Amino acid sequence: MNRGKQFWAGVLAGLLAATVMVGLTFFGSRLHMLITGRGSSSSMLIDDKVQSKLDMINSTIDKYYVEYDENLSTTSRTEGMYKGLVDSLGDPYSEYYTYDEFNAAMEEDEGKFEGIGVEIAEDKETGEFYVAGFLPNSAAQAEGMAIDDIFFAVDDDPVEDETINEMVKRIRGEEGTTVKLEMLRGEEREHITFNVIRAVVQVRSVSSNMMDDGIGYMHISSFDQVTYEQFMNELEDLQSGGMKKLILDLRSNPGGDVDVTLKIADEILGDARIVYTKDKEGREKDYDSDDKKKLDIPIVVLVNGYSASASEILTGALKDNHVAKVVGTTTFGKGIMQTILPFTDGTAIKLTSHRYYTPSGVNIQGVGIEPDVEIEFDSEAYDKTGEDNQLKEAEKIIRGM
Repeated sequence: MNRGKQFWAGVLAGLLAATVMVGLTFFGSRLHMLITGRGSSSSMLIDDKVQSKLDMINSTIDKYYVEYDENLSTTSRTEGMYKGLVDSLGDPYSEYYTYDEFNAAMEEDEGKFEGIGVEIAEDKETGEFYVAGFLPNSAAQAEGMAIDDIFFAVDDDPVEDETINEMVKRIRGEEGTTVKLEMLRGEEREHITFNVIRAVVQVRSVSSNMMDDGIGYMHISSFDQVTYEQFMNELEDLQSGGMKKLILDLRSNPGGDVDVTLKIADEILGDARIVYTKDKEGREKDYDSDDKKKLDIPIVVLVNGYSASASEILTGALKDNHVAKVVGTTTFGKGIMQTILPFTDGTAIKLTSHRYYTPSGVNIQGVGIEPDVEIEFDSEAYDKTGEDNQLKEAEKIIRGM
């Protein structure tokens, strides 16, 4: 199966957001005001008229709905309403988290979660979800699942018409439990069934190795809480190995924790602006690195159309400050940031709260960052020989720097 445009597209669903956590909680009537808009001059979405209609719809359901599930709790229905309220924004990055979903999201940001250890991507042409890679000690890989296997059904329920987030939520679950996965394999789309026991998955987001002539290579797959420490460890290993130049691979890095990204940028840039943001009121906030640390060596950054969000913040900072040359294809173009606001009942809401701008003042939303040297990935060569032509071009460029 030819997935040339999706090389390195094994992204962990749910990470496609530059996100900051705000330690903000809402109590009693304040939470009610946030949800209903009552008592707030900024939002009156659910006024008395809308509340009256909600009551009418609810009573009509109770009176006529024949398929009512007695096991469906009131909590499940109200959670559905909360989700619907956030969904009404039409923003793919804003989301209401139930108690369980919020805990799962926080576990993932910590660099671990409970699941089967696969990296899942979506084929943009067919809309199908497929295995793009495996995490270390993957339970799915141990059962015989292979890269490019297509997800057909989870626990006997087809995944068609689902979003990638919805499917991932069904696949994940408590450690020790089993999920049944029906997959399609190869050109003949052979049906293969796996029963995979879920386990705790440790995410390794940074890897590196030394190449010839003192060229270090580092790949950052996402920005999680563990990423900064892993970055520093890998950087120290490369420097101990005699690194004189660095290729930083951010291809298909979907983003993640902005604070982690800022810390990594601070290790590289020296005294410079990293990024600045604007909130709903147009208030600006600068994020600068200091002059205490600087990685004063030639750097090439590799990107593609799946390099998004926080990885674009780092790419933009290195490019605009003339610290690195960017090689590959235009990035995804996500120039907005989300804030997670936790509630006292253990639920939370993630909202798009800021636009961000690269040091030169560009908001990349829907546009992306153009590389200094554009080169499409040659999937046919990679499939035949394993040659990565984008990486080869990056080597060529950095040797001349």
